[in-house]
Amino acid sequence: MYAPRPVEAWAVVVAGGTGSRFGGPKQFADLGGRPLVSWSLTTARQVCAGVVLVVPADQASPPDPGGGSWDADRVVPGGATRSESVRAGLAAVPGSAQIVAVHDAARPLARPALWKAVLAAVAAGAGGAIPAAAVTDTVKEVGPGGRLVTLDRSRLVAVQTPQAFRAEVLRRAHQGGADASDDAALVEAAGGRVVLVDGPADNLKVTSPLDLVVAAALASGVIP
Repeated sequence: MYAPRPVEAWAVVVAGGTGSRFGGPKQFADLGGRPLVSWSLTTARQVCAGVVLVVPADQASPPDPGGGSWDADRVVPGGATRSESVRAGLAAVPGSAQIVAVHDAARPLARPALWKAVLAAVAAGAGGAIPAAAVTDTVKEVGPGGRLVTLDRSRLVAVQTPQAFRAEVLRRAHQGGADASDDAALVEAAGGRVVLVDGPADNLKVTSPLDLVVAAALASGVIP
């Protein structure tokens, strides 16, 4: 009886933004004595065979503020948009990879269990798997002239990263060079099947300085 061959998964950690809403490149801001991006790199290293780090295009090899080197197999410059940055990272992923997980460095607290959940869903046959959390706020769409339309929140989810995909599915979705706010949108548009896994509430996205304060509290256990 033959044992199944292990699935080779690589991670693309996207840290190529300028941090315009944060007031600077948030991916290098301090969180618990470490650069924000290093949290995601450490976790990606635990669950993936290899890690590609995408950095700002004008910083092809930014120094680690901690004095070391980034825990990534490859460091590549990103593009003008998130999708361009993902494509730059994807191009550095070896052809042997069967699954690629794409993760935003702005979500430093994504735990190994979440990474494993999306990777397992793809290994089980899905084209892609993304974490999503129920929307608890009332959401309104602002139409022409300021007209408001209240959306049915029972049908809405807030999507997170890491998002995992079969490598060939993700490469095909990016072939056209389109832009989207996340990779699942490109895969969906290309006809790929994307499934949802539970996204934890503490998988915070750091967008503003206040978010960094909350992330520090979560990381230190002040907020359980």
